[in-house]
Amino acid sequence: MAACSQAYALDAIPQQDGFSGFVNLGAGITNVESNTLAEISGINLGNKSIDSVFDSPKDKSAGIPVIGLEIAYTFAESRTQIFLGNQLEDYLRFDFSTRAGIRQEIGKAGIIGVSYLQTPLATEVWEDPFVENSDRNSTDRTSNGFRLIWDKMYGTGLELSYSQREIDIDDERSGEFLGLMEEEKNALDRNGDSRRFAIKYTFNVDKGKHIISPQFTFIDQDLDGESMAYDGVALNVNYIYSMGRWHFVSNASIAGLNYDEENPIYDQKADTQRYGASFTAFYGAPFGWKNWLFNTGVVWFEEDSDIKFYDSSVQLLSAGMLYRFK
Repeated sequence: MAACSQAYALDAIPQQDGFSGFVNLGAGITNVESNTLAEISGINLGNKSIDSVFDSPKDKSAGIPVIGLEIAYTFAESRTQIFLGNQLEDYLRFDFSTRAGIRQEIGKAGIIGVSYLQTPLATEVWEDPFVENSDRNSTDRTSNGFRLIWDKMYGTGLELSYSQREIDIDDERSGEFLGLMEEEKNALDRNGDSRRFAIKYTFNVDKGKHIISPQFTFIDQDLDGESMAYDGVALNVNYIYSMGRWHFVSNASIAGLNYDEENPIYDQKADTQRYGASFTAFYGAPFGWKNWLFNTGVVWFEEDSDIKFYDSSVQLLSAGMLYRFK
């Protein structure tokens, strides 16, 4: 049952050599509102045609797979671990970034980690999201980079992390349909770099029955288009409650994003508030299956922009089976 109660900090590196990790196989139903997203993993989640660039997005529902996986190998004597896939803590907060990397325990100083971040799911966006009353063409969006992490600093619950990604849109054509000038189209360019610096502290209460982890994240979305670039601060709180074979994981988040320049289509900045919440229930050893956990969860995410074209929301209801191996 420690799979859940220890989920929101890097697990201590095992004392023996060998493989460890988890796999979760599940499915969900999602409802998405977005004027910019086209597909995820071949699943159509966007509306191919819009009536007006001044309208809020319409919703679309679809069934999707919900899969999580991490495989790690420990070299116990050197206190080193290499890994591939999602850390369990990231999976529980619905961060599906695929990664490979290494963790190194450094005595009382804690655990240092370096990992490669890759686009978690094949994602497509619209080449020019501002095409009206005609079918829009989709294009690949990738987001690859790295993460540095220092956890359990000197025996405390403090964790520092820094991540950087390069965002690449294969065919960026924002504003072409509207006949914008070159300078205005350049201001809508969605290519660039994304940087995050996070500070988290994990409080372990009543021998792991309650685990509370507040996190502050500083965001720098340094995109080529000045109207698309922004910075901001996010607050996330994760809470895990364990009761016998039941474990309940909840997240709540809020963020404020300030854009660099006015959008040339709307003559105002797209300043945005983000809100999110999720709740997942785990039940250990269903049907007497050792190391298995049945899980079901709900997710709600919303972006409220000063430009309603950029409003978006996601709701997800999912269920699955998680297997933890050591």
